[in-house]
Amino acid sequence: MLRTPTRSRQLMLLAALLATALGGAFVAFESAGGFRNPLAEASTSGASATPSSDKSTPKAGSSSTTATQRPGNDAKTNTIATSLTKTRGIGDPTQLDSLLPSGITHIEGMGGKGYARQVKSGGAWFPVFNLAKAKKRDGSAVDPTTDDLNDADALDPGSVELSTIALAITTPNPPPGLVAQPFHFTLAAIGGTPPYQWAMQLGAGTSDFSLNPSTGEFSGSSDKPLATTLQAIVTDATGASDAVAYSLVIAPAQPLAITHEALPIAIVGDAYTAKLNATGGVPPYAWSIAGLDAAWFVDAATGILTATPSEAGEQAVQITVEDAQHTSAQLTLPLKTSAGLEISTESPLLPAAPGSDYVLLFQATGGSGDYTWSLASGGLSAGWTLSREGRLGGIASARESLQRFTVQVRDSDGLVYRKAFDLATRKALIAVPSRDRVGLAWQPAEIARIAAAPLAGVIIERRGPDGLAEVYRGTGSNVVDHGAQTGASYDYTLTAHTADGRAVPIASTHVKVLPITRQRAVSGLRGDPFADRVSLFSPLSPTAYGMAAIPFNVIGPPDGRSTYQPASATNQVASLNAAPGAGGSIVLEFTDNIIELGAGLDFTVFENVFFEGGDSTKRFMEPAIVEVALFEGQWFRFPSHINPPITGTADLTRPAYYAQGFAGISATTGETPTDPARSGGDSFDANALGIPGLTWIRFIRLQSTGDKALTDATGQLIEHRRDYGATSGGGSSGFDLDAVSAVNY
Repeated sequence: MLRTPTRSRQLMLLAALLATALGGAFVAFESAGGFRNPLAEASTSGASATPSSDKSTPKAGSSSTTATQRPGNDAKTNTIATSLTKTRGIGDPTQLDSLLPSGITHIEGMGGKGYARQVKSGGAWFPVFNLAKAKKRDGSAVDPTTDDLNDADALDPGSVELSTIALAITTPNPPPGLVAQPFHFTLAAIGGTPPYQWAMQLGAGTSDFSLNPSTGEFSGSSDKPLATTLQAIVTDATGASDAVAYSLVIAPAQPLAITHEALPIAIVGDAYTAKLNATGGVPPYAWSIAGLDAAWFVDAATGILTATPSEAGEQAVQITVEDAQHTSAQLTLPLKTSAGLEISTESPLLPAAPGSDYVLLFQATGGSGDYTWSLASGGLSAGWTLSREGRLGGIASARESLQRFTVQVRDSDGLVYRKAFDLATRKALIAVPSRDRVGLAWQPAEIARIAAAPLAGVIIERRGPDGLAEVYRGTGSNVVDHGAQTGASYDYTLTAHTADGRAVPIASTHVKVLPITRQRAVSGLRGDPFADRVSLFSPLSPTAYGMAAIPFNVIGPPDGRSTYQPASATNQVASLNAAPGAGGSIVLEFTDNIIELGAGLDFTVFENVFFEGGDSTKRFMEPAIVEVALFEGQWFRFPSHINPPITGTADLTRPAYYAQGFAGISATTGETPTDPARSGGDSFDANALGIPGLTWIRFIRLQSTGDKALTDATGQLIEHRRDYGATSGGGSSGFDLDAVSAVNY
């Protein structure tokens, strides 16, 4: 997000920050240091701790360190001056690593050098130093966008302050518990002056729950379903406090579910009635539908679906039921309306192979006389046609894609039937090379249709320098082959084993495993751990900032240099735009590496987060929700939670408001982008999605939240800052994507 300058000194600094093109890849900032253990360092001595090597750096999410409380700003001048004196005397800038912001007690990572240093705590990154009042040794003001903050001798230590982090509760809303099962979660906070004391205002039905005021552990159980509000309050040693509202849900043992496999067929001109049913949850239920035309109505209380349809066709109806606890379940079913004429061709269509000719003849039943075919809505890609006789043909693109359109058939009596279709362009067996491994994926339903029989399973074999080897045998849809070697080429084959005992060869593909470096990939020579292709870019504005530089400003390594030097040129970031009620989006694909679901964090999103005028307390964030997919169009959204205040207005300069599941919250540190304990940015663990059988992903979709356009997992509207035109819907408003880096690859 780029801002308009004003005459004030602070905004002059901001304007300079935003107008300066910084350039340079992250790899230029890699160095020894990494994760440091502040327990080994005296709080005022400035004694240096030995830097960890890359190999010994713990991954964020797998380990952490408790830090001794550091001096506040009342003692900061002597502390910083002492550390700087030692730095100049021995030429070791890591002396500043012994300093921490006031209020940090739990360290998950450290990164950045000199005055650009940051620490990670509570899932977010915080600058160690506040440069709002910093001056150079000659007394001139510091411009954090251009001055070398890694030079420990450049600034007057008496003008530099340690950051002071405001007290904030960081724990996101807890997931639902179950009736008669133990329930517990532990509250956590950051900032202020520890130790903390906790209190909880409990809602109705919570007499069997309790809170430990010292540890913040909340626990208990309920013998019946429960939905109530909790108000958590934390108070620090100075009497400062913060309060957050949570939703406590104890769900029944049987989860809420819609119990339908199909809906009855409707007839044109006849009154239609169908009763929607659900089980589990806590009645009464509230019903709603989406995807049908205006002729259809569902009674919210009874779930009775009615209409007198006037047109034949097949529509996909999305049915939603919500119970008394505001827990919801969804199911999408086809709904046919017949007038004696139907399109019998199945949707989705069999996929097209990339770069090959594709021909399909649509089929219909019923009606009378000759059929006439046409497109009713949507459009076909360039070079594709649908004839009056129902012949669909074209040459598939070399890259994967997805076409969505509605086909109409008309008989000689004028009866019309419409049906929506999806047509994907992709290989039956997908193979993506990575670091000494290959990600393999296939669609079992498509394989069964190609084999013309129900599947018993598939077998995947690999032929390479070591001969023939079986890689996978089972009923899943993806696997990571860890038997590959860098520089080697492999041929993979997929054979379907049908329920009637046949072995049907389905697909083969060839792949070469390239060396992977942290520099931008070179086709055929090397890969990188970063996003490789923009599959779809949908900003709200046709003049979105950075649009002309797509895709090169968002693929490859991140360009943001460090804490106070974010990317600011059109060749470094791309804005998705945001507005009240809307937000733009972008889809990124990984083609020369995969994101494997491993232990801990799996990938990091880098956005143009910055601090106004060098003030570490004025963080400018533009949030986005994050979704992932193995196959484009089959998206899984990371659960997102905001922590709204009990009273007053949310402080959107504090990362604790965006408690979980958002990108665009933390600035980069300028260090190794594949190490979330050093890199800054916002990191994600795909295992937290709980998707059975998923071993790797290759698509990431980011959507700017807009202001009060989207809700979090508990139904709370997500707010977005409106100042500096942040929700103008055009130009540089909204989430500014820099890059996405794999961690497990």
